[in-house]
Amino acid sequence: MSFRNACYHILAPASEAHEYKKCSKLFDILLIALIIVNVAAMMLETVPGIPALWQHELHTIEVVSVLIFTVEYILRVYSSASAPNRTSQANGTSRADGTPQEKTTAWKKRWAYITSPMALVDLMAILPFYLSVFVAFDLRILRVFRVLRILKIGRYSRSMQTLVTVLRNESHSLIAAISVLLLFTVIAATCIYYIEHTAQPDVFSSIPASLWWALVTLTTVGYGDAVPVTALGKVFGGLITIMGICFYALPAGILSSSYTTQMQLKRDRFKDTVRTALDDGKLSDHEIRHLEHVRVLLDLDEEEAKLIMRLLQHHHKLDR
Repeated sequence: MSFRNACYHILAPASEAHEYKKCSKLFDILLIALIIVNVAAMMLETVPGIPALWQHELHTIEVVSVLIFTVEYILRVYSSASAPNRTSQANGTSRADGTPQEKTTAWKKRWAYITSPMALVDLMAILPFYLSVFVAFDLRILRVFRVLRILKIGRYSRSMQTLVTVLRNESHSLIAAISVLLLFTVIAATCIYYIEHTAQPDVFSSIPASLWWALVTLTTVGYGDAVPVTALGKVFGGLITIMGICFYALPAGILSSSYTTQMQLKRDRFKDTVRTALDDGKLSDHEIRHLEHVRVLLDLDEEEAKLIMRLLQHHHKLDR
């Protein structure tokens, strides 16, 4: 296997190449530990007194982390050319103009990876450091992007990937729900402005200023910095609070329902895989290893997966 393919299987979470599984898992653990240390160091830099005492150590952590993340990013871009083809293409063939198909495909894969969300997170995690080094003007605000490094852990979390899938699948429903919430917030701000403006011209000075009250009331946060004092305003505020409980539960209900559906789909896929493996009436060692790999990819609980396998084996014996 070439160096490029080896890098791809080591860097890819849950590598399917058996010979690189241990290396891939070790790399994942080390990188997660580095991300946690880096984020912890960034947080400690804001504690009064610590930067003066540990300035050299914190700077060393930052430099070493950026160097490792840079090498990781370059290797990911380079090895992304070894990603499996999503469309059926002839490997090693040439186009009509004589251009090798492999080179064109490789650069397309690299560009697809560079523009992917996780690759952009990787780039933003290291870009502020180099900008602050090579650009003459003050770029301290860009160091806020260092917190994006914690998002790199999402690459190794199946639960985070499931949540992203849920958000993608329910994007239209969420946009519709959020649109209703924004519309209702504007209506609430407009009403409370006309109700309370005369009694509290400083607090409810305008409809945009009243949007803050509408938002914290609909979300039932209620900071108390802006409250109605008139009788009608209090009645309206109580009504808005009750309506907020109903309206702001919509996105949570959509997400929870879709998340449950995604988990059920994963269980169904695992059941189908087990049924296929049980066609001959038993599970070989190779099939058990394959099922374990599928379980990990689907992010299913080990005990739950074993229970599914035992139940399906029992049903298969009864059917025979």
